[in-house]
Formats: sequence, C-alpha cells, structure tokens
Amino acid sequence: MQQIILGSLIRQAKGTELLCQLLREEYALLRAGAPDQVTGLEMCIQDLIRQLVREREALVHRLQSAGMTNLAVFLETLPAADRRIFETWRAKIVTHEQDSGHLASINADLAMALWKQSGVLLSHFQNQVAPRERNTYSAKGTWQDRTATATLVRGRL
Repeated sequence: MQQIILGSLIRQAKGTELLCQLLREEYALLRAGAPDQVTGLEMCIQDLIRQLVREREALVHRLQSAGMTNLAVFLETLPAADRRIFETWRAKIVTHEQDSGHLASINADLAMALWKQSGVLLSHFQNQVAPRERNTYSAKGTWQDRTATATLVRGRL
C-alpha cells in the first residue's frame, strides 16, 4: 500500500511540475501574440488538470478504503525515515500547486488585458470608418440624410 500511495504522490508532484511548465509556456505564447498556439496549449493544460484531479481522487479513495480519513493519518503510521520521503513529495506538490495558481492568475490577467486591448482597437477602427456627419451629399449630388453607423448596402425588402 505504501508503494501505491508513494507512486500517486510522485505522479501528482511531476504532474503539477509539468503544469507549471505549461503555464510558463502559455505566458510566453500570450506575450508573443500567438492565439492559435495558446488555444492548443490551453486544451493540454485542461486535460492535465483533469488527470491530476483523477489521480488525487484515486489516492483519497485508496486511503479511505484502508480506513484512513486523509494522508496525514496515513503518515502517522509510518516510521520517521519513510515519513520524510512522503512529506518531501507532498511538499513538492504543494509548492507546485501554489506556483501554478500564481502563474494561472498572471496568464488570466494578461489574456483579459489583451482582449480589452483588442476591443478598444476594434472600436477605434470602427469609429475611423464611420461617417462623421450624418448629413452629406449623395453620389447623385443630392442632399442625403445618412445613418450614423457605417453601412455597405442599404435597401428595402
């Protein structure tokens, strides 16, 4: 049972480390302005998170089937030398989870800033294209009352 739980902790630690690396790569892609690559990477990140959740649920199920409520109760049953090994891997998981939470927050802020910037830029372009005055002469030389928004085709159905 110890080997199964230790294997689960090791997989979770390595998975959370990989998550940190993927989030750093996502940040670099956001900064580079590569939305297609960010989308693909985001799918990988979501899949990795699902796998980590399943791994954690399997660990909890294994502990509960052995009659233990959590990992701390299991660690109390171990000798000191073995306990240090388990606590080392658990500490790595906690550290990587905190780092990935921080990185995910930074990436989300950057993505929102880029989205807002794109919206402002699009609005600026639309304002540049739209006619400034509503009342202008038509192509026939007659006075025409135009709408305030830019339109390519105007007609009746």
